[in-house]
Amino acid sequence: MRVTRTGGFADIDVSFDGSTLTVHGKNLDAYAKIDGKGSLDDLIDRLADAGAEAPGADLLSSHVYDILMSDVTEAKHISSAFVDGVECEYLTFRTPELDWQIWIQTGSQPIPRRYVITSKHVVQAPQYTLEISDFKSGAEVAATSYNIEIPANAKTVDLSELQSIDELPAPVADTGEMK
Repeated sequence: MRVTRTGGFADIDVSFDGSTLTVHGKNLDAYAKIDGKGSLDDLIDRLADAGAEAPGADLLSSHVYDILMSDVTEAKHISSAFVDGVECEYLTFRTPELDWQIWIQTGSQPIPRRYVITSKHVVQAPQYTLEISDFKSGAEVAATSYNIEIPANAKTVDLSELQSIDELPAPVADTGEMK
């Protein structure tokens, strides 16, 4: 798996080769590697335990349908639509905490092409958009390199030190002083 995340204050590259997860905070000149042996479900749980939020990780779960459909109160098929020139079915869903939309490629490979999550109970309803642009399966996966080129000057840190890989920077402490 290879993921690039940009936006807000995030500029990261993430790769998982089946045994090691590498997270390169390009904006921080730092990277972390963690043992990723086990299933993708195990890896996602370990990341969550480390405080690394991964919007869209539910699409990688072995129980994706159960996770996505839990708490759904409303579902609608909107229409056929195109994502990067690929015909998709556009579906929307509501839950008490968030709304989500998904565009699924039509035809023999029903691949999610876009996934949008909107948090309803957070100020200004932040939205995450996940675009899947180069999906591979079967033999194509084995023939692909998932290694990230880490610059020589990048420092190795613990994953918990990469707090700045999120969309927003950490809040500045209020010292009570007026400047």
